[in-house]
Amino acid sequence: MLVFALVLGSFVGMVDATIVAVALDPMTRHFHVSLAAGQAVLGVYLVTVTATLPLLGRLADRYGRRGAYVCGFVVFALGSVGAALAPGFEWLLVARAGQAVGGGMLTAGSLALMAEHAPHDSTGRSIALLVITQAAAGFVGPPLGGALTAAWGWQAVFWASVVAAVVGIVAVLRAVPSRAPHVDAPGVDVAGAVGVAALLLGAGTGIGSLGVSGSARAAVVWFCVALVGAVVLLVAERRARHPLLDPRLLRRGRFAAASLASFLSTGTLMSCFALLPFWLEDAHHASAALAGAAFLPIGLGIGVTSRTGGRLGDSGRTREVTMAGMTLAAAGLLLAALGARTDAWPVLLLGLLVLGMGNGLFSSPNTAAAVLVAPRSALGSASGFLSTARNAGVVFGLGITGAVYTAIAHNAPTADADRAAELLFGCAALICFAVAFLSARTYRDVAAPEHPVGAEELA
Repeated sequence: MLVFALVLGSFVGMVDATIVAVALDPMTRHFHVSLAAGQAVLGVYLVTVTATLPLLGRLADRYGRRGAYVCGFVVFALGSVGAALAPGFEWLLVARAGQAVGGGMLTAGSLALMAEHAPHDSTGRSIALLVITQAAAGFVGPPLGGALTAAWGWQAVFWASVVAAVVGIVAVLRAVPSRAPHVDAPGVDVAGAVGVAALLLGAGTGIGSLGVSGSARAAVVWFCVALVGAVVLLVAERRARHPLLDPRLLRRGRFAAASLASFLSTGTLMSCFALLPFWLEDAHHASAALAGAAFLPIGLGIGVTSRTGGRLGDSGRTREVTMAGMTLAAAGLLLAALGARTDAWPVLLLGLLVLGMGNGLFSSPNTAAAVLVAPRSALGSASGFLSTARNAGVVFGLGITGAVYTAIAHNAPTADADRAAELLFGCAALICFAVAFLSARTYRDVAAPEHPVGAEELA
Protein backbone atom coordinates (compact mmCIF):
# COMPACT_ATOMS: atom_id res chain seq x y z
CA MET A 1 0.00 0.00 0.00
CA LEU A 2 2.91 2.35 0.74
CA VAL A 3 4.40 1.77 -2.70
CA PHE A 4 1.00 2.27 -4.34
CA ALA A 5 0.50 5.60 -2.54
CA LEU A 6 3.89 6.90 -3.67
CA VAL A 7 3.72 5.53 -7.21
CA LEU A 8 0.21 6.99 -7.68
CA GLY A 9 1.46 10.51 -6.99
CA SER A 10 4.29 10.10 -9.48
CA PHE A 11 1.84 8.76 -12.07
CA VAL A 12 -0.75 11.50 -11.56
CA GLY A 13 1.86 14.27 -11.65
CA MET A 14 3.26 13.05 -14.97
CA VAL A 15 0.13 11.81 -16.77
CA ASP A 16 -1.59 15.17 -16.50
CA ALA A 17 1.20 16.75 -18.52
CA THR A 18 0.11 14.73 -21.57
CA ILE A 19 -3.48 13.58 -21.01
CA VAL A 20 -4.97 16.82 -22.36
CA ALA A 21 -3.07 16.62 -25.66
CA VAL A 22 -5.84 14.86 -27.56
CA ALA A 23 -8.49 17.02 -25.91
CA LEU A 24 -7.02 20.25 -27.29
CA ASP A 25 -9.19 20.29 -30.41
CA PRO A 26 -12.57 20.15 -28.59
CA MET A 27 -11.23 22.54 -25.95
CA THR A 28 -10.22 25.15 -28.50
CA ARG A 29 -13.57 24.85 -30.26
CA HIS A 30 -15.42 25.16 -26.96
CA PHE A 31 -13.55 28.34 -25.99
CA HIS A 32 -13.29 29.69 -29.56
CA VAL A 33 -9.50 30.03 -29.57
CA SER A 34 -6.93 28.93 -32.14
CA LEU A 35 -5.07 25.65 -31.86
CA ALA A 36 -1.82 27.60 -31.46
CA ALA A 37 -3.28 29.40 -28.44
CA GLY A 38 -4.59 26.10 -27.13
CA GLN A 39 -1.03 24.75 -26.90
CA ALA A 40 -0.67 26.97 -23.84
CA VAL A 41 -2.80 24.42 -21.95
CA LEU A 42 0.16 22.05 -22.27
CA GLY A 43 2.89 24.65 -21.89
CA VAL A 44 1.60 26.33 -18.75
CA TYR A 45 1.54 22.99 -16.91
CA LEU A 46 5.07 22.01 -17.87
CA VAL A 47 6.64 25.39 -17.13
CA THR A 48 4.82 25.78 -13.79
CA VAL A 49 5.86 22.31 -12.63
CA THR A 50 9.46 22.91 -13.64
CA ALA A 51 9.70 26.33 -12.04
CA THR A 52 8.13 25.39 -8.72
CA LEU A 53 9.69 21.97 -8.06
CA PRO A 54 12.75 23.18 -6.09
CA LEU A 55 10.62 25.51 -3.96
CA LEU A 56 8.04 22.80 -3.28
CA GLY A 57 10.72 20.29 -2.34
CA ARG A 58 12.19 22.81 0.10
CA LEU A 59 8.77 23.40 1.69
CA ALA A 60 8.30 19.65 2.11
CA ASP A 61 11.65 19.34 3.89
CA ARG A 62 10.79 22.19 6.23
CA TYR A 63 7.16 21.43 7.09
CA GLY A 64 6.85 17.68 6.60
CA ARG A 65 6.97 15.53 3.47
CA ARG A 66 3.85 13.45 4.17
CA GLY A 67 1.74 16.55 4.80
CA ALA A 68 3.13 18.26 1.70
CA TYR A 69 2.38 15.14 -0.35
CA VAL A 70 -1.24 15.07 0.82
CA CYS A 71 -1.46 18.81 0.13
CA GLY A 72 -0.23 18.08 -3.40
CA PHE A 73 -3.23 15.81 -4.02
CA VAL A 74 -5.59 18.43 -2.57
CA VAL A 75 -4.20 21.27 -4.71
CA PHE A 76 -4.21 19.02 -7.77
CA ALA A 77 -7.87 18.13 -7.17
CA LEU A 78 -8.88 21.78 -6.73
CA GLY A 79 -7.08 22.73 -9.94
CA SER A 80 -8.81 19.88 -11.77
CA VAL A 81 -12.24 21.01 -10.57
CA GLY A 82 -11.44 24.56 -11.66
CA ALA A 83 -10.39 23.35 -15.11
CA ALA A 84 -13.48 21.19 -15.58
CA LEU A 85 -15.78 24.08 -14.62
CA ALA A 86 -13.75 26.83 -16.34
CA PRO A 87 -16.08 29.52 -17.73
CA GLY A 88 -13.40 30.91 -20.03
CA PHE A 89 -10.07 30.03 -21.57
CA GLU A 90 -8.09 32.32 -19.25
CA TRP A 91 -9.66 30.61 -16.24
CA LEU A 92 -8.69 27.25 -17.72
CA LEU A 93 -5.05 28.35 -17.91
CA VAL A 94 -5.12 29.54 -14.30
CA ALA A 95 -6.62 26.21 -13.21
CA ARG A 96 -3.95 24.32 -15.17
CA ALA A 97 -1.28 26.30 -13.35
CA GLY A 98 -2.93 25.25 -10.08
CA GLN A 99 -2.90 21.64 -11.23
CA ALA A 100 0.78 22.01 -12.04
CA VAL A 101 1.59 23.25 -8.53
CA GLY A 102 -0.14 20.18 -7.13
CA GLY A 103 1.58 17.97 -9.69
CA GLY A 104 4.96 19.42 -8.71
CA MET A 105 4.29 18.63 -5.05
CA LEU A 106 3.42 15.06 -6.04
CA THR A 107 6.45 14.61 -8.28
CA ALA A 108 8.93 15.92 -5.70
CA GLY A 109 7.13 14.26 -2.79
CA SER A 110 6.96 10.78 -4.30
CA LEU A 111 10.72 10.69 -4.93
CA ALA A 112 11.63 12.15 -1.52
CA LEU A 113 9.29 9.81 0.38
CA MET A 114 10.48 6.79 -1.61
CA ALA A 115 14.09 7.64 -0.78
CA GLU A 116 13.14 8.20 2.89
CA HIS A 117 11.18 4.97 3.41
CA ALA A 118 12.90 2.52 1.06
CA PRO A 119 15.60 0.19 2.45
CA HIS A 120 18.93 1.84 1.78
CA ASP A 121 20.35 -1.10 -0.16
CA SER A 122 17.41 -1.06 -2.60
CA THR A 123 17.08 2.67 -3.27
CA GLY A 124 17.82 2.20 -6.95
CA ARG A 125 15.17 -0.46 -7.40
CA SER A 126 12.63 1.66 -5.54
CA ILE A 127 13.38 4.69 -7.68
CA ALA A 128 13.16 2.45 -10.75
CA LEU A 129 9.48 1.97 -9.91
CA LEU A 130 8.99 5.73 -10.15
CA VAL A 131 10.93 5.89 -13.42
CA ILE A 132 8.80 3.13 -14.92
CA THR A 133 5.64 4.80 -13.64
CA GLN A 134 6.54 8.18 -15.08
CA ALA A 135 7.50 6.61 -18.40
CA ALA A 136 4.21 4.72 -18.52
CA ALA A 137 2.30 7.87 -17.59
CA GLY A 138 3.83 9.81 -20.46
CA PHE A 139 2.69 7.21 -22.96
CA VAL A 140 -0.64 6.30 -21.33
CA GLY A 141 -1.78 9.93 -21.11
CA PRO A 142 -2.74 10.59 -24.76
CA PRO A 143 -4.76 7.38 -25.37
CA LEU A 144 -6.42 7.66 -21.95
CA GLY A 145 -7.33 11.28 -22.63
CA GLY A 146 -8.69 10.31 -26.02
CA ALA A 147 -10.93 7.61 -24.56
CA LEU A 148 -12.28 9.92 -21.87
CA THR A 149 -12.88 12.76 -24.31
CA ALA A 150 -14.65 10.50 -26.80
CA ALA A 151 -16.92 9.07 -24.13
CA TRP A 152 -17.79 12.11 -22.00
CA GLY A 153 -16.20 15.22 -23.51
CA TRP A 154 -13.01 17.12 -22.69
CA GLN A 155 -14.17 17.92 -19.14
CA ALA A 156 -13.94 14.21 -18.31
CA VAL A 157 -10.15 14.47 -18.48
CA PHE A 158 -10.19 16.76 -15.45
CA TRP A 159 -12.93 14.94 -13.52
CA ALA A 160 -10.87 11.75 -13.81
CA SER A 161 -7.98 13.65 -12.21
CA VAL A 162 -10.22 14.53 -9.26
CA VAL A 163 -11.05 10.86 -8.72
CA ALA A 164 -7.35 9.92 -8.85
CA ALA A 165 -6.52 12.65 -6.34
CA VAL A 166 -9.16 11.45 -3.86
CA VAL A 167 -7.84 7.88 -4.11
CA GLY A 168 -4.33 9.23 -3.53
CA ILE A 169 -5.31 11.16 -0.40
CA VAL A 170 -6.93 8.06 1.13
CA ALA A 171 -3.91 5.88 0.26
CA VAL A 172 -1.40 8.32 1.76
CA LEU A 173 -3.33 8.80 4.99
CA ARG A 174 -3.62 5.05 5.44
CA ALA A 175 -0.19 3.86 4.30
CA VAL A 176 2.51 6.54 4.55
CA PRO A 177 4.00 6.94 8.07
CA SER A 178 4.08 10.42 9.55
CA ARG A 179 7.50 11.70 10.55
CA ALA A 180 8.56 14.96 12.10
CA PRO A 181 9.88 17.59 9.67
CA HIS A 182 13.59 18.36 9.68
CA VAL A 183 14.07 21.37 11.89
CA ASP A 184 17.41 22.09 10.21
CA ALA A 185 15.85 22.25 6.73
CA PRO A 186 16.47 25.65 5.11
CA GLY A 187 13.79 28.26 4.48
CA VAL A 188 12.18 29.07 1.17
CA ASP A 189 13.46 31.33 -1.60
CA VAL A 190 10.48 32.82 -3.43
CA ALA A 191 12.58 35.26 -5.49
CA GLY A 192 14.70 32.37 -6.74
CA ALA A 193 11.59 30.45 -7.78
CA VAL A 194 10.30 33.49 -9.70
CA GLY A 195 13.65 33.75 -11.45
CA VAL A 196 13.56 30.08 -12.45
CA ALA A 197 10.00 30.46 -13.77
CA ALA A 198 10.86 33.49 -15.92
CA LEU A 199 14.08 31.89 -17.17
CA LEU A 200 12.45 28.64 -18.29
CA LEU A 201 9.29 30.24 -19.66
CA GLY A 202 11.24 32.81 -21.65
CA ALA A 203 13.89 30.41 -22.93
CA GLY A 204 11.50 27.60 -23.83
CA THR A 205 8.97 29.84 -25.58
CA GLY A 206 11.69 31.89 -27.26
CA ILE A 207 13.41 28.82 -28.68
CA GLY A 208 10.11 27.42 -29.90
CA SER A 209 9.37 30.74 -31.66
CA LEU A 210 12.58 30.68 -33.69
CA GLY A 211 11.32 28.13 -36.18
CA VAL A 212 8.14 30.06 -37.01
CA SER A 213 8.35 32.49 -39.89
CA GLY A 214 7.86 36.12 -38.89
CA SER A 215 8.18 35.50 -35.16
CA ALA A 216 11.66 36.95 -34.65
CA ARG A 217 10.32 39.89 -32.65
CA ALA A 218 8.34 37.61 -30.37
CA ALA A 219 11.44 35.43 -29.86
CA VAL A 220 13.47 38.49 -28.84
CA VAL A 221 10.81 39.46 -26.29
CA TRP A 222 10.78 35.98 -24.79
CA PHE A 223 14.56 35.84 -24.62
CA CYS A 224 14.49 39.17 -22.79
CA VAL A 225 12.10 37.57 -20.29
CA ALA A 226 14.59 34.71 -19.89
CA LEU A 227 17.44 37.18 -19.39
CA VAL A 228 15.51 39.04 -16.70
CA GLY A 229 14.74 35.71 -15.04
CA ALA A 230 18.42 34.75 -15.09
CA VAL A 231 19.41 38.08 -13.51
CA VAL A 232 16.72 37.76 -10.83
CA LEU A 233 17.86 34.19 -10.10
CA LEU A 234 21.54 35.14 -9.81
CA VAL A 235 20.83 38.13 -7.55
CA ALA A 236 18.38 36.14 -5.42
CA GLU A 237 20.81 33.26 -4.95
CA ARG A 238 23.59 35.59 -3.82
CA ARG A 239 21.40 37.44 -1.32
CA ALA A 240 19.07 34.73 -0.06
CA ARG A 241 19.68 33.33 3.39
CA HIS A 242 18.59 29.95 2.11
CA PRO A 243 19.03 29.99 -1.68
CA LEU A 244 16.81 27.86 -3.89
CA LEU A 245 19.84 26.00 -5.27
CA ASP A 246 20.91 24.35 -2.03
CA PRO A 247 24.72 24.72 -1.82
CA ARG A 248 24.95 21.44 0.09
CA LEU A 249 23.69 19.68 -3.03
CA LEU A 250 26.02 21.42 -5.46
CA ARG A 251 29.09 21.21 -3.22
CA ARG A 252 29.70 17.66 -4.31
CA GLY A 253 30.44 17.17 -7.98
CA ARG A 254 28.48 13.93 -8.24
CA PHE A 255 25.12 15.56 -7.60
CA ALA A 256 25.81 18.39 -10.05
CA ALA A 257 27.04 15.95 -12.71
CA ALA A 258 24.03 13.67 -12.20
CA SER A 259 21.70 16.66 -12.58
CA LEU A 260 23.44 17.70 -15.81
CA ALA A 261 23.24 14.14 -17.09
CA SER A 262 19.52 14.03 -16.30
CA PHE A 263 18.99 17.31 -18.15
CA LEU A 264 20.85 16.11 -21.26
CA SER A 265 19.46 12.57 -21.39
CA THR A 266 15.87 13.76 -20.90
CA GLY A 267 16.36 16.47 -23.51
CA THR A 268 17.47 13.96 -26.14
CA LEU A 269 14.61 11.59 -25.27
CA MET A 270 12.03 14.38 -25.43
CA SER A 271 13.40 15.53 -28.78
CA CYS A 272 11.64 12.48 -30.20
CA PHE A 273 8.32 13.74 -28.80
CA ALA A 274 8.72 16.93 -30.82
CA LEU A 275 10.14 15.28 -33.92
CA LEU A 276 8.12 12.12 -34.51
CA PRO A 277 4.59 13.59 -34.88
CA PHE A 278 5.77 16.54 -36.98
CA TRP A 279 7.88 14.38 -39.24
CA LEU A 280 5.56 11.39 -39.67
CA GLU A 281 2.35 13.41 -40.10
CA ASP A 282 3.77 16.37 -42.01
CA ALA A 283 6.23 14.64 -44.33
CA HIS A 284 4.80 11.12 -44.62
CA HIS A 285 1.09 11.90 -44.08
CA ALA A 286 0.72 9.35 -41.30
CA SER A 287 -2.43 9.46 -39.22
CA ALA A 288 -2.30 10.82 -35.69
CA ALA A 289 -3.00 7.33 -34.35
CA LEU A 290 -0.07 5.87 -36.30
CA ALA A 291 2.25 8.69 -35.22
CA GLY A 292 1.20 8.12 -31.62
CA ALA A 293 1.88 4.40 -31.93
CA ALA A 294 5.47 5.21 -32.89
CA PHE A 295 6.10 6.19 -29.26
CA LEU A 296 5.18 2.75 -27.94
CA PRO A 297 8.64 1.16 -28.52
CA ILE A 298 10.26 3.88 -26.38
CA GLY A 299 7.94 3.21 -23.46
CA LEU A 300 8.33 -0.54 -23.87
CA GLY A 301 12.11 -0.24 -23.83
CA ILE A 302 12.10 1.88 -20.67
CA GLY A 303 9.79 -0.56 -18.93
CA VAL A 304 11.94 -3.56 -19.86
CA THR A 305 15.24 -2.25 -18.47
CA SER A 306 14.41 0.19 -15.64
CA ARG A 307 14.29 -2.45 -12.89
CA THR A 308 17.55 -3.96 -14.14
CA GLY A 309 19.23 -0.56 -14.10
CA GLY A 310 18.11 0.08 -10.54
CA ARG A 311 19.26 -3.36 -9.36
CA LEU A 312 22.70 -3.00 -10.96
CA GLY A 313 23.09 0.46 -9.45
CA ASP A 314 22.28 -0.91 -6.00
CA SER A 315 24.96 -3.58 -6.45
CA GLY A 316 27.67 -0.95 -6.94
CA ARG A 317 27.80 -1.00 -10.76
CA THR A 318 26.49 2.54 -11.29
CA ARG A 319 29.38 3.50 -13.56
CA GLU A 320 29.01 0.50 -15.85
CA VAL A 321 25.22 0.60 -16.13
CA THR A 322 24.95 4.36 -16.73
CA MET A 323 27.68 4.22 -19.39
CA ALA A 324 25.99 1.24 -21.03
CA GLY A 325 22.59 2.93 -20.87
CA MET A 326 23.65 6.11 -22.63
CA THR A 327 25.76 4.22 -25.16
CA LEU A 328 22.73 2.07 -25.93
CA ALA A 329 20.56 5.19 -26.24
CA ALA A 330 23.07 6.69 -28.67
CA ALA A 331 23.02 3.48 -30.71
CA GLY A 332 19.23 3.62 -30.82
CA LEU A 333 19.29 7.20 -32.09
CA LEU A 334 21.80 6.27 -34.79
CA LEU A 335 19.49 3.44 -35.88
CA ALA A 336 16.62 5.92 -35.96
CA ALA A 337 18.74 8.25 -38.11
CA LEU A 338 19.44 5.35 -40.47
CA GLY A 339 15.73 4.57 -40.61
CA ALA A 340 14.99 8.19 -41.48
CA ARG A 341 17.64 8.21 -44.19
CA THR A 342 16.43 5.00 -45.86
CA ASP A 343 12.70 5.09 -45.01
CA ALA A 344 13.24 1.72 -43.34
CA TRP A 345 10.44 1.83 -40.78
CA PRO A 346 11.40 -1.43 -38.97
CA VAL A 347 14.87 0.06 -38.42
CA LEU A 348 13.31 3.25 -37.05
CA LEU A 349 11.09 1.32 -34.62
CA LEU A 350 14.02 -0.84 -33.54
CA GLY A 351 16.05 2.31 -32.91
CA LEU A 352 13.29 3.79 -30.75
CA LEU A 353 13.06 0.55 -28.76
CA VAL A 354 16.83 0.58 -28.16
CA LEU A 355 16.63 4.26 -27.22
CA GLY A 356 14.03 3.46 -24.56
CA MET A 357 16.06 0.52 -23.25
CA GLY A 358 19.12 2.75 -22.88
CA ASN A 359 17.19 5.42 -20.99
CA GLY A 360 15.65 2.78 -18.75
CA LEU A 361 19.09 1.46 -17.80
CA PHE A 362 20.45 4.95 -17.19
CA SER A 363 17.76 6.88 -15.34
CA SER A 364 17.30 4.85 -12.17
CA PRO A 365 20.95 4.41 -11.12
CA ASN A 366 21.81 7.99 -12.11
CA THR A 367 18.97 9.37 -9.97
CA ALA A 368 19.70 7.03 -7.07
CA ALA A 369 23.40 7.93 -7.05
CA ALA A 370 22.49 11.61 -6.81
CA VAL A 371 19.89 11.10 -4.07
CA LEU A 372 22.28 9.02 -1.99
CA VAL A 373 24.76 11.90 -1.61
CA ALA A 374 22.05 14.30 -0.43
CA PRO A 375 21.62 14.85 3.33
CA ARG A 376 18.48 13.26 4.74
CA SER A 377 17.24 16.73 5.74
CA ALA A 378 17.35 17.86 2.10
CA LEU A 379 15.78 14.93 0.25
CA GLY A 380 12.87 17.14 -0.84
CA SER A 381 15.25 19.78 -2.17
CA ALA A 382 17.34 17.14 -3.93
CA SER A 383 14.36 15.43 -5.56
CA GLY A 384 12.94 18.81 -6.55
CA PHE A 385 16.24 19.84 -8.11
CA LEU A 386 16.60 16.58 -10.05
CA SER A 387 13.00 16.76 -11.27
CA THR A 388 13.60 20.36 -12.33
CA ALA A 389 16.67 19.29 -14.29
CA ARG A 390 14.64 16.63 -16.10
CA ASN A 391 11.75 18.98 -16.83
CA ALA A 392 14.14 21.67 -18.04
CA GLY A 393 15.49 19.03 -20.42
CA VAL A 394 11.92 18.50 -21.63
CA VAL A 395 11.46 22.25 -22.21
CA PHE A 396 14.70 22.65 -24.15
CA GLY A 397 14.48 19.32 -25.98
CA LEU A 398 10.99 20.05 -27.27
CA GLY A 399 11.76 23.68 -28.05
CA ILE A 400 15.04 23.14 -29.91
CA THR A 401 13.87 20.13 -31.89
CA GLY A 402 10.56 21.72 -32.83
CA ALA A 403 12.23 24.96 -33.88
CA VAL A 404 14.92 23.24 -35.96
CA TYR A 405 12.50 20.92 -37.72
CA THR A 406 9.96 23.67 -38.40
CA ALA A 407 12.64 25.96 -39.80
CA ILE A 408 14.19 23.31 -42.07
CA ALA A 409 11.48 20.92 -43.10
CA HIS A 410 7.92 22.12 -42.37
CA ASN A 411 5.92 21.90 -45.64
CA ALA A 412 9.17 20.97 -47.43
CA PRO A 413 9.60 17.98 -49.77
CA THR A 414 9.72 14.61 -48.05
CA ALA A 415 13.42 14.16 -48.81
CA ASP A 416 14.26 17.42 -47.00
CA ALA A 417 12.15 16.41 -44.01
CA ASP A 418 13.90 13.04 -43.86
CA ARG A 419 17.29 14.74 -43.89
CA ALA A 420 16.19 17.03 -41.06
CA ALA A 421 15.04 14.03 -39.01
CA GLU A 422 18.32 12.26 -39.73
CA LEU A 423 20.26 15.34 -38.57
CA LEU A 424 18.28 15.69 -35.36
CA PHE A 425 18.55 12.01 -34.46
CA GLY A 426 22.28 12.12 -35.16
CA CYS A 427 22.89 15.19 -32.99
CA ALA A 428 20.92 13.62 -30.15
CA ALA A 429 23.12 10.51 -30.45
CA LEU A 430 26.26 12.63 -30.03
CA ILE A 431 24.81 14.15 -26.85
CA CYS A 432 24.11 10.67 -25.48
CA PHE A 433 27.72 9.65 -26.15
CA ALA A 434 28.82 12.77 -24.24
CA VAL A 435 26.59 11.79 -21.28
CA ALA A 436 28.13 8.29 -21.31
CA PHE A 437 31.57 9.91 -21.04
CA LEU A 438 30.34 12.16 -18.22
CA SER A 439 29.00 9.12 -16.35
CA ALA A 440 32.33 7.32 -16.74
CA ARG A 441 34.11 10.21 -15.01
CA THR A 442 31.44 10.90 -12.39
CA TYR A 443 30.91 7.38 -11.07
CA ARG A 444 34.48 6.03 -11.06
CA ASP A 445 34.51 5.58 -7.28
CA VAL A 446 30.89 4.64 -6.60
CA ALA A 447 30.38 1.38 -4.74
CA ALA A 448 27.35 -0.38 -3.33
CA PRO A 449 25.89 1.65 -0.43
CA GLU A 450 26.56 0.22 3.01
CA HIS A 451 25.05 2.88 5.28
CA PRO A 452 22.74 5.87 5.02
CA VAL A 453 24.23 9.05 3.72
CA GLY A 454 23.90 11.96 6.11
CA ALA A 455 24.45 15.64 6.06
CA GLU A 456 27.93 15.22 7.46
CA GLU A 457 29.07 13.59 4.23
CA LEU A 458 28.49 16.82 2.39
CA ALA A 459 30.51 18.89 4.85
